[in-house]
Amino acid sequence: MKPHACYTICAAMEEALEVPKFAADRTLVRLAKWLRLMGADVLCEERLSAAEALALAREQGRRMLTRDKRLRTAPDVLYIQSHLFRDQIREVMARFPFDARRHAFTRCSACNDLLHEVPREVVVRRVPPFVYAAHEKFALCDRCGRVYWGATHLERALRELASIGL
Repeated sequence: MKPHACYTICAAMEEALEVPKFAADRTLVRLAKWLRLMGADVLCEERLSAAEALALAREQGRRMLTRDKRLRTAPDVLYIQSHLFRDQIREVMARFPFDARRHAFTRCSACNDLLHEVPREVVVRRVPPFVYAAHEKFALCDRCGRVYWGATHLERALRELASIGL
């Protein structure tokens, strides 16, 4: 598996279970990724139609996020009005606030599984040598095998969240 540079590990990953659970349809893939970076549990299957995603959200007790106008009147759906991901995050947080900084970087941004910290030795052959030499903490996603570590784009993501007001 190709490693993905990324994120420090939140000290209390088990607390990530306290965050909202969402389902996002294929119109909100970027929003889903950012909500995952913020620690939210976000199901986002691009192969599913909005109606299929809504059915799955209901089955799993998730709040549905969509830009599909056909679903905007459903009582258990948050219709996202904006096209801009920063404004989309604001819309979600206005309706379903949670402490994004407390739960940030606890989930795999690609597949949504919780990350867990692993000893450096576990990833020695899975990350570039300069990364291994420069970092002490690593996290692993058991589902997709991605390796995460604190990198410069972690700082950029935190600055982005701060610019949104989180």
